Amino acid sequence: MSSLTFDQLNLKPELLKVLTEMNFTIPTDIQQQAIPVLTTSDKNFVGQAQTGTGKTAAFVIPLLEKIDPSKVSVQALILTPTRELAFQVESEIQKLGKYLNLKSTCIYGGTSYDKQILALKKDKPQIVVGTPGRVIDMIKKKILNLDRTRFCVLDEADEMLNMGFAEDVQTILDRFKSERQLMMFSATMPKTILKMIKKSFNDHHFVKVENKSLSNDDIEQKYFIVREKHFKEGLARLIDNAPKMYGIVFCRTKLETKSVGDDLKKRGHLVEVLNGDMGQTERDHAMKSFKDGKVKIMVCTDVAARGIDVQNLTHVFNYGLPRDNESYVHRIGRTGRAGMKGKAYTIVGPNSAFIIRSLEKHINKTIKLSKLPSVEDLKRKVVESEIEGAQYILEAIKNKGADFKTEASFELFESEFKHLNKEELLKLVFVWKFNKVMRRYNNLADIEDVAKKGSNSSRTRDPRSRKPRDGANTHQKSRSKPGLKPKQSSGRKSSYRSRKS
Repeated sequence: MSSLTFDQLNLKPELLKVLTEMNFTIPTDIQQQAIPVLTTSDKNFVGQAQTGTGKTAAFVIPLLEKIDPSKVSVQALILTPTRELAFQVESEIQKLGKYLNLKSTCIYGGTSYDKQILALKKDKPQIVVGTPGRVIDMIKKKILNLDRTRFCVLDEADEMLNMGFAEDVQTILDRFKSERQLMMFSATMPKTILKMIKKSFNDHHFVKVENKSLSNDDIEQKYFIVREKHFKEGLARLIDNAPKMYGIVFCRTKLETKSVGDDLKKRGHLVEVLNGDMGQTERDHAMKSFKDGKVKIMVCTDVAARGIDVQNLTHVFNYGLPRDNESYVHRIGRTGRAGMKGKAYTIVGPNSAFIIRSLEKHINKTIKLSKLPSVEDLKRKVVESEIEGAQYILEAIKNKGADFKTEASFELFESEFKHLNKEELLKLVFVWKFNKVMRRYNNLADIEDVAKKGSNSSRTRDPRSRKPRDGANTHQKSRSKPGLKPKQSSGRKSSYRSRKS
């Protein structure tokens, strides 16, 4: 496919101006294929592309092209699976529509109706971004009227349906009149998506963009075999061995995020947790702290992570295997961006490790079986980190010419230890600074050895070569273990509605 520039897409001058200010010149693959179709046609559209490929701008730019600012009715509705993603999309609308005289608003559950009702009634936005549950509530309250709405976008459609919103989404689509344009963007195409397309997206234009990050050589991928009861210790060792890391820990459940987050905090790490049970104020605080770099570790579920847009992550940790291959790709794709090197580390139980081979086939890349950092590795990292900090302080003291002899408290310190020689003083400082952490490391068990006891595996044997017992189907066995399983999307509502999306 030949590369187009934004200048060649016949966009409004106001859009081209803001794209130039944002230093965007060449559209991504999904943008190159979607924008020309959506700006020149009223056909329904289905786009398949992975997270991080620029899907948001692929539908926001055409909407901004088509919406009439002089009309005060809601002209476009964008549905997202999570509050965080809704914020992200609405933020993109604000940025790209900077020089256009139009309004947008965001509606979502977990917070008061009052401000959102006021925004819909008073501000009269042309674009509404929302989660399915709150959108339906606003429709039932007759606050949100879709009679004049021409466009509807389903963003991250597979995730939305996987979370149990199929019925809600179909209910919303059924409220639109026949003279409308539907747009769907999804990373995968499960049966529930195909069923919805067949029912509502008649005569649609389909675009599929292959995910280049499946074989991204900038991501170092490793996995570590540990019994599940030792997962927290294994994760802690990996984090301790990467003192300059800035990363995300992915967990399978909300309960896991809290448990893992609490454990890391007890170990002295600055951590934020993000999951669907948190109130909006808590979620906003957690997101801001992480994006601003005030904390270096975010522990979250796949769903909660949909609203995290951070470009310079160094690490992604999988606390157990994700539910399917596509989720793994989404997770690791958050590191190794923009030419930076990234690391994707997966902690897996001995009974699930063989599933790694299905991941390798999916991404066409080897995931290296590795050993956790040794006790000596961890000790060196701790000392190296503190030495760097000490040298920084020493340099600052020299540059500022600080004279501690003027401090009465320093005189007390000096008189107590001045009789020590250099070797004794260094030993004193070392024990004083590192005794507690060194004692903890010295008491660490070799949890990888423990993991392999009772599993007929030697230290060097690759568990991916292990065959299921009694001729059991590998795919079926994976369902009963805490590892990968095929997506089970259905129209049935899940317990997620209780989270007040």
